Amino acid sequence: MKHLPGILLALGLSTMSPAFARDLSLSDALALAREHSRELQRAEAEREAAQAVVGTARAARFPTLAATATAFYNTDIAALTIPLTGATITRELGTKANYQTDLRLSIPLFTGGRISGGIGAAMASEVYRRALVDAQEDQVYYLARLEYLNVYRGERQVQAAEQSLRRVRVIRQSVASLYEAGAADSVAILEVALAVNEARFRLEQAMHDHRAAEIRLAQVLGLPAGESFNLTTRAPEPSLPDEIVAGSERPELRAASAALAISRAEVTQARAGWWPSLAAYGGYSYGMPNLDRFNNTWNDFWQVGARLDWSFNLGFETRHRVNRSHHAARAVEHQRENVREDLDEQRLIAWENLKLAFEQYQTARDRYRITSSNYRLAESQHREGALTSNRLVEIEATLSEAEAAVAAAEAGFYIAQSAYFYATGSDKLTEGF
Repeated sequence: MKHLPGILLALGLSTMSPAFARDLSLSDALALAREHSRELQRAEAEREAAQAVVGTARAARFPTLAATATAFYNTDIAALTIPLTGATITRELGTKANYQTDLRLSIPLFTGGRISGGIGAAMASEVYRRALVDAQEDQVYYLARLEYLNVYRGERQVQAAEQSLRRVRVIRQSVASLYEAGAADSVAILEVALAVNEARFRLEQAMHDHRAAEIRLAQVLGLPAGESFNLTTRAPEPSLPDEIVAGSERPELRAASAALAISRAEVTQARAGWWPSLAAYGGYSYGMPNLDRFNNTWNDFWQVGARLDWSFNLGFETRHRVNRSHHAARAVEHQRENVREDLDEQRLIAWENLKLAFEQYQTARDRYRITSSNYRLAESQHREGALTSNRLVEIEATLSEAEAAVAAAEAGFYIAQSAYFYATGSDKLTEGF
């Protein structure tokens, strides 16, 4: 009896909590989890950075305009002295005050694949980052569903524990009446009292587990840890789909394919080392003295031309770089096939786990139906004196276990279903049950 005030307070809080709890649907939980995920925000920022790199790589195809302006003063300049008969001619080469402005426009004509390889690598990197964003988003949705279902399972476990506590209290009252009538002994009273204590502890344990699940869910959603939830999305009767329905391509596989595209673009860039670079340019120059080094006047001129750069490393650096890129691309290709096989394996295992979870739910439901009928019959026999109190308590404990097993199996089915949606890349991962 010394624990009765605390138990009554806990029961009161459990029954009053929905009035103070936050209403939360599964879709709301998914939206909050996506908004809160720091890892997803980081992945999106990296994708935006990769998108900017694409613009940088494409800009290499466009002309480049360079402008240079200088002004300086020389305290002394060179002079040309020509001695003649009877005279000496002296001419300064340049001026002490110099002003020069140059504009130069250059455009690449041929780079052997350096620019196209860079653009290809940047575009593949952007696809890779976008796939990582999608993969992280799926993980966020999957984790949010799991925590939501854990809270749902906790609610069902608390309800089962409360029903068990009510049943053993009814048994205690019945045994007390029999004891007063002389039809039960003190041993039966003690056994029922022990059963009530055990039922109270199961309720406390269920409430503790439920609260821990709420704290984990609040953390995933970015809400205060003190939040309580009233789940508004109720799970329907579990049903198994007829066949495996594959969704869109998993983002992990798209990321692996993008990584292969990056490696192949690096091969193209490495091969560019065999070829020259050709660029055309045009320029305009204006200044003083500029071309005329003898007259201190402003003048200008135009310039048009082309430039060819071609260099070779005598240690066969380009060949080694090309070979390295080839081998790296082959390694990434094998890695992509490994990812494909792993995803296929995960999909098949998730399907088998879903079928097993459905069988477990059906077994638990059938066991609960049988134990419920057995308990009703045992109650009738106990009232008639044909069944001992000890045996009735044992049957009630079996019913309590069956109730808890149904709650766990139902939540377990939907957890396995979420894993199945995640493994198949199904859009239902972002939807309800």
